[in-house]
Amino acid sequence: MNNIQDKQRNERVTTLERAIFILDYLMETKEKPNFSQIASALNIPNGTAFNILKTLEKYGLIERDIVSKHYQLGMKLFQLGNHVESIRELREAAIPFMRELTRNTRETSQLGILFEDSLSFLEIIEGLSTTTRAEISLKLPLHAPAAGKVLFAYQPEEVIAHILKRIDFPRFTKNTIVEPDQILAELQKVREQGYAIDDEEVFMGTVCLAAPIFNHNKRVCAALGITGDAIRIKTNLESLIKAVQHGATNISIRLGFIGR
Repeated sequence: MNNIQDKQRNERVTTLERAIFILDYLMETKEKPNFSQIASALNIPNGTAFNILKTLEKYGLIERDIVSKHYQLGMKLFQLGNHVESIRELREAAIPFMRELTRNTRETSQLGILFEDSLSFLEIIEGLSTTTRAEISLKLPLHAPAAGKVLFAYQPEEVIAHILKRIDFPRFTKNTIVEPDQILAELQKVREQGYAIDDEEVFMGTVCLAAPIFNHNKRVCAALGITGDAIRIKTNLESLIKAVQHGATNISIRLGFIGR
């Protein structure tokens, strides 16, 4: 705690930093402190401390006992922690099968998740014949990449409708599907066949395949995919689809999925 106080004496401290100091203090202190104890311990002006505490409480990051007026960490932090843990578990479960998929197909394997109505790659394992390089945490719209289609297709109907109304879908190539009715038809096809194909819809000359990964709640939590040269992928399409689906199934089982 002395390090925090020294920092506040010697530097201009932002409101965000002070909020972090408060969260750290509540995590480290054994007893639940009240307002005065927090402001005094962290050398924060009362007015500033009051505003920060009200904001943290508003968003569930801290909780205040109505009777004692003492503060403790809130359930929102617990939920965030669980989310981080689930992401870690997903990545750990997926990597061995991604390596196997890349080794067997020689194509780049990708682990995609839904993030703010977009596709984000949590892990990428480069193949021996890489034609394009996607970046981890790169955000892409859902309508064109194979992994994005999978994540889009398995959302509740109301979520799909909301995304279709709210987002403009860019045309990356002449093959990109951008009309809402065509996108809906494509999503229905993905659900029926259990996999998605990006047929040169993001990059000409590149084809991607993806299949859904289910968690223990039987919900799609991610998509496993491969990407590679269009001619090579199309030449071996059937076997590559099976390989991707097999990998996605194994990851799902590792996450506790026991079938629908």
